Amino acid sequence: MRRLVLAGVLRCLAALPLRLGWRLADLLGAATWALRTEAARITAINLAKCFPEMDLGQRRALARRSLGQTWRLLVEAGPLTHWSGVRLGRLLREESGRVLVTEPLKQGRGVLMLVPHYGNWEYLCYVLGNLGVVALYEPPRLAGLEPLLLLSRQRFGATLVPSTSKGLRTAYRALKAGGFVAILPDQVPARGGVHAPFFGHPALTMTLAQRLAEKSGAPVLIGTAHRVENGFTAEYAALPTDIDSSDPTAFATALNRSIEALVRTDPAQYQWEYKRFKKPPPDRPDPYPKRRERTGGF
Repeated sequence: MRRLVLAGVLRCLAALPLRLGWRLADLLGAATWALRTEAARITAINLAKCFPEMDLGQRRALARRSLGQTWRLLVEAGPLTHWSGVRLGRLLREESGRVLVTEPLKQGRGVLMLVPHYGNWEYLCYVLGNLGVVALYEPPRLAGLEPLLLLSRQRFGATLVPSTSKGLRTAYRALKAGGFVAILPDQVPARGGVHAPFFGHPALTMTLAQRLAEKSGAPVLIGTAHRVENGFTAEYAALPTDIDSSDPTAFATALNRSIEALVRTDPAQYQWEYKRFKKPPPDRPDPYPKRRERTGGF
């Protein structure tokens, strides 16, 4: 039933012009903040930790914009599921760094792209699908929604594999065979990981990217789809080449530094309602206390 409802919602969203969908999303973001939802509470905590130099009014305004950007991600799922490739292509205003992907692939070398929760990372499945990208994903909690997720992400050539042991083996084999793999690097790992600074605070960071880079020898890129007026710009940049890929902490530190620099270009486009600082080091308190404790200017 939920799958049918979501499918209907996506079709309705696909009928909207993108700018109208964005306006709707911004209204929903403002409502999400005004209603003091859990997403708003976590966003306020994260922004207070990461932007202490802002005054309370600035952080509240940023929180509302950020929640609107997250609703835009949902609104954009309609077009990504139902619009034609030609129509989606008109949304791409600029693409930079594509040669960093295509040249190694032409040489038979694998490429590992790390795609943070910034802008609309789903749009990159369209932009890069024709390069045969293999993308790792977390299966949704509601199994019935998985076919819709796969439909929107795989319809232009991308291959989605779950982040299970089998999926990880598939990604590694693809890299070793000279293929193209993408993962979301800023999710808190369920197991393992190392604490590395993110906006000056220790954040548990996955070591999966480091292990894949070390074992495969593939170049590592950061990829984003940044929202701009009436569409997106896609950008790909290399991680610093002097990173010791055999050192998980050094790799995680460089990764978080690169993501932080990206986020600072437009903080509203980062997914701040995610508990990025959960599972802190043993000597640090839980950064996400219960709702009865006022934090972050919420």
